[in-house]
Amino acid sequence: MKLKDRVAVITGGGSGLGRAIALRFAQEGARIVIAEINEGNGEETTRMVQARGVEAFDVPTDVSKSEQVTSLFKALDDRGWPVDIMVNNAGNAGQLAACHEVTDEQWDAIISVHLNGTFFCAREAIKRMLPRAKGVVINMGSAAGQRGFAGAASYTAAKGAVIALTKGLSQEYAAYGIRVNCIAPGWVETPILENLPHSMRNAMVGMTPLGRIGQPDEIAAVALFLAGDESSFVTGQTISPNGGLYC
Repeated sequence: MKLKDRVAVITGGGSGLGRAIALRFAQEGARIVIAEINEGNGEETTRMVQARGVEAFDVPTDVSKSEQVTSLFKALDDRGWPVDIMVNNAGNAGQLAACHEVTDEQWDAIISVHLNGTFFCAREAIKRMLPRAKGVVINMGSAAGQRGFAGAASYTAAKGAVIALTKGLSQEYAAYGIRVNCIAPGWVETPILENLPHSMRNAMVGMTPLGRIGQPDEIAAVALFLAGDESSFVTGQTISPNGGLYC
């Protein structure tokens, strides 16, 4: 097992990419901590992980609130669990809108979860990795943060900033045995896409050279590579499983 007995904290682990990553890591023997704003979804993923024979628990968490992130990591400390792997996956998506139509509240809602949440969780995880001189941080970016996406200025900015944050953290902590990388997916079949009109889904497929939308398990496979020892010489990188959407 590639992650046997390692502890992985996964934000946004109640559905979509976070759930797929949690289940893939559990399959490889990791102990799992699910941080999820939707308590019911977090509990469901935890039960699914435990059914695979590994320890897991969930902590309802709004990653945009630093005090809730502090409470999340206190829950690990209270159990005596270290932090071997931090997956910053929590995210949200607003309605598509031109930049001049975006309100302060809409902007803050995206930036606070994607960028601030990634920073808050990375900060707490790294504090616990430093004394052990080892650890892996995986941030979830997006192809939108690499190529831009019309009608999603805040999302594009937040994901671009996550990619930049990844680079900065990787340089800062490489000497301490902590690797920091980013995954920047293209279109993937997650709950965020469920309410899109059929015409928009067709446009997404048309934009993707491989001719389809990706599956969560395909992103989880990349996360497993970055979390495990096979990527021991990889840090500061952004890997973009996007079907050719951005090269």
